[in-house]
Amino acid sequence: MAIIMSGCGGGSGGGSSPVATTTVSGSVLAGPANGAKVKVTTVAGTVVAGPAITAGDGSYTIAIPTAALANDLVFEATSGTFDDEADQTASGRAVVLGTLSAYIAGGSLAGGSNVTIDPSSTIIRKMVAGGTSKAAAEAEFNAAFGFTPDCSVKPAFVNMSTASSDKQRLAGLHVAAFSQLTKDLINDPSKQFELIDVLADDLADGTLDGRKLGAAVSTASGTAIPEDIANRYTTALVEFQSSSLNKTRLTIDKLGPLPFNKTALTTSYRVEYIPGTMAPVQGRTSFRIKLTNLGGGTPAAGKPVSLQPLMHMSSGNHSTPADPVIDNGDGTYTCTVYYVMANMMNGLSMGVWELKVMIGSETASFYPTVAMPMGSTTLAKLSGVSDAIPGMTGAEKRTYYLFNDGLASGAGGSYTFGLFLATKETMMSFPAVKVGSQLKDQTGATWTVNAIAVQVSTDAANWVSATDGGNGHWSAAGLTGLSSGVPGKVYVKVTVNGEQKTTDGAAPSATNGYQSFTVIP
Repeated sequence: MAIIMSGCGGGSGGGSSPVATTTVSGSVLAGPANGAKVKVTTVAGTVVAGPAITAGDGSYTIAIPTAALANDLVFEATSGTFDDEADQTASGRAVVLGTLSAYIAGGSLAGGSNVTIDPSSTIIRKMVAGGTSKAAAEAEFNAAFGFTPDCSVKPAFVNMSTASSDKQRLAGLHVAAFSQLTKDLINDPSKQFELIDVLADDLADGTLDGRKLGAAVSTASGTAIPEDIANRYTTALVEFQSSSLNKTRLTIDKLGPLPFNKTALTTSYRVEYIPGTMAPVQGRTSFRIKLTNLGGGTPAAGKPVSLQPLMHMSSGNHSTPADPVIDNGDGTYTCTVYYVMANMMNGLSMGVWELKVMIGSETASFYPTVAMPMGSTTLAKLSGVSDAIPGMTGAEKRTYYLFNDGLASGAGGSYTFGLFLATKETMMSFPAVKVGSQLKDQTGATWTVNAIAVQVSTDAANWVSATDGGNGHWSAAGLTGLSSGVPGKVYVKVTVNGEQKTTDGAAPSATNGYQSFTVIP
């Protein structure tokens, strides 16, 4: 810890006693704030240090009386200007900085500590000032925005990123997302600070939903905060990460799990994601979408609802199969998505799933975290032998996706196994496989699925022919050899247009001609 002795009057003639100070540095960021004044106060507002003036990159250094570090402190930055990260027009240049701040718990600083002052630290500070404990404020912030602000991290700000850690790059991206949110919601970078103020006010009741204790909240200049503001922040984060303005070089798989906010507004509808009995998981995930007309608040039945799930990865994007949406006639719609992969595996992020719900020309986006399955096998794959599609480096054996659609008990201790069959045409097309499907081969030529045979067994010796339920769904009834509560095996063969699909794309043999599912009846 660097400790500086200052303020020494010297001599024996009654001069002041030396005051030990501790030097702390940090950054002020909306974009990097140039010429901002940074002061440090007690929570009661008594100035204990500063002002220090920020450099062009937003950095500052300030000497604080060491004795003051034992107390809770507030770092506050005002004045100065910044270039907005999301608005590259003239209105986004040299924007006057409003007030940003950070709440620092007593005893947490030492010489050389970093204190970043940015939009997220400001929201936390305002919540604490309003009576919320720091721990509760951070927990509520995390639930809404998907991360916990950390003032000790020096963000690699987006237009200044060099050799920085992923943690620093992500911190910079989180700052930039507030600029993007301001652009999306108000389209005036100078209004970011009143937006930050009202976000803190909104979150003061523990939920970021455009309301405080039931009353609608608005910015100082009158912009109403929408109910789906938390979802809009996530959209702003993803939007900025994928834009040409993102100079962090942080890939989308480094964003980590995003908050799964379940309400989104379009121009005409309130769109609500209603979870099913299971959270999203690799394999079959069912849920409902509830549509409400914004005008009148009535259920919006009979609408043309469709789904477009999209996995954003650093290596590119891809889709996944989904059933046609069922209109329940009461403003709710039953949906089933078959996720071909999880986006969180053993604590590591693989990318971001975006679930687009399209109602005619209007689109609402959600960001579910899709987990790895536990227990029963949810997905298995088989490959074509001569059946191929265009690949990155030439012909690619076609993949058939076999999704576990459920195991139901029947009469006499028998079971019925459900299967959903889909395939990959392109990275963005994973259609159900059914008789009449038209697919393309590796040359781009179209061919038609004329015959499908699905066989199911519990011992890989005695096979039951499954029944075609339409749209890629099959069921095999009368399966025996399984016991309630005891893990067992179900084996599946798939033959399309006379070609039996295999586990390795080679000609069928005794061991590669079927896939197996672990099931727990």
